[in-house]
Amino acid sequence: MALTKKQRAELRMKFGGRCAYCGCELPEKGWHADHVEAILRKWEFGERQSNGMRRTVATGEFWRPENDAIENLFPACAPCNRFKDTFSVDLFREEITKQAERARAYSVNFRTAERFGLIEVIEKPVIFWFEQYNGEAPQGA
Repeated sequence: MALTKKQRAELRMKFGGRCAYCGCELPEKGWHADHVEAILRKWEFGERQSNGMRRTVATGEFWRPENDAIENLFPACAPCNRFKDTFSVDLFREEITKQAERARAYSVNFRTAERFGLIEVIEKPVIFWFEQYNGEAPQGA
């Protein structure tokens, strides 16, 4: 859905001008309007290329068009929205919870920094900004 300037401004301020997920301050431009429940864009295969590959092409239609509504939008920073992708809020939370173990398993840089005490992984629940936002301006804002 295309948001008007007014709708976009109102959406940005829904959680105090902060990302609904991580709580970072959203700039005037460059933040995303995230579909909390995904709309799932339909796609089809494009023409076969000379190397045998085929690109996927969006059709402009959705699997869940009812989710393309202002009530289903949260303001989000680009990194959160891209990582969330089509996850539900609960699956997004689970994926975030797995990140430290993934970094430990696949990143020598992470393991080195952890070994030298530069990184300390703590176990705690992932609580999104929208779950704790009380309608007041955050400290230091």
